[in-house]
Amino acid sequence: MKVLASIDGSKHSVKAVDYLIKNADMFSAKGSGLVLLHVEADVIPPEVTQYIPKKTINEWYADQGKKAVKAAIAKLDKAKIPYKLIQKIGPVADTILEEAKTSKSDMIVMGSHGHGSLMSLVMGSITTQVLSQAKQPVLIIK
Repeated sequence: MKVLASIDGSKHSVKAVDYLIKNADMFSAKGSGLVLLHVEADVIPPEVTQYIPKKTINEWYADQGKKAVKAAIAKLDKAKIPYKLIQKIGPVADTILEEAKTSKSDMIVMGSHGHGSLMSLVMGSITTQVLSQAKQPVLIIK
């Protein structure tokens, strides 16, 4: 089973990695395809990017990505579970869904931030967006 695990650097996404490690045999994560995906939201407004060198912006995004995946990578390496790390910049939910399609993932695993339904309604929830549009099963770890 090919699993796409979306990692955002939160304790919730680390819990999802812990769950995958604990249940690696159930997901056949060992040896068959774990894709670790971090999507950095494109948050720098165009009005600002015109004054900052592209190299500096790319370095900032790379630094944010390294911080976000550090704990998950450490846990997977310690557990000796192979993975393919993919880091992208863009709209988070859309990028997760596109990568799940591109990598032919059988399942998407995400950590839930546990916002209430009102908070999700007001702010929008990446998890809710992925759940509503994914073609494959989505496992939410809370």
